[in-house]
Amino acid sequence: MFARLPPSFTVMLLTGATSVAALATAWTSQYGFDLHPCELCLYQRLPYIGAVSLSALTLMPVVDPKSRQLACFICALLFLATASTAFFHIGVEQEWWQSTCAPTGGQSFSIDDIRSALLQPGQPACNEIQFKLFGLSMAGYNMLAGLVFAAGSLWAARNETFWHE
Repeated sequence: MFARLPPSFTVMLLTGATSVAALATAWTSQYGFDLHPCELCLYQRLPYIGAVSLSALTLMPVVDPKSRQLACFICALLFLATASTAFFHIGVEQEWWQSTCAPTGGQSFSIDDIRSALLQPGQPACNEIQFKLFGLSMAGYNMLAGLVFAAGSLWAARNETFWHE
């Protein structure tokens, strides 16, 4: 099936598919396994949504290979953005640094603060690790995935054989 597609189309199709797989993993863990995302978890999803959107736009037949190459490079930057956010999240989990989404004491118990807390849906703190496998949290796996996806996209964007049709 892929042999008939132009190489630039195939690269962007795979880029979009990896982003969809990452989002599907996040949503499966959230809705299938009841692992609710914190604020930083939600931020880590945004670059994947951008990569899916950009990949989908470049799959239109009117898009030329050089534009797809630029989009592939932008997707590499998006994957680096999610890896960077995940690294920051790991630092918050390990208490290397503080974040506004990780309570550190000094809680205020005024009536207004209690009322606003009751009106907000529950969301875990960013420094609470809900799931670990082989010593890595979900943020750790997302950082690794983002780095691998970024390296693959950057390699593809720099490989000129994909962008000539």
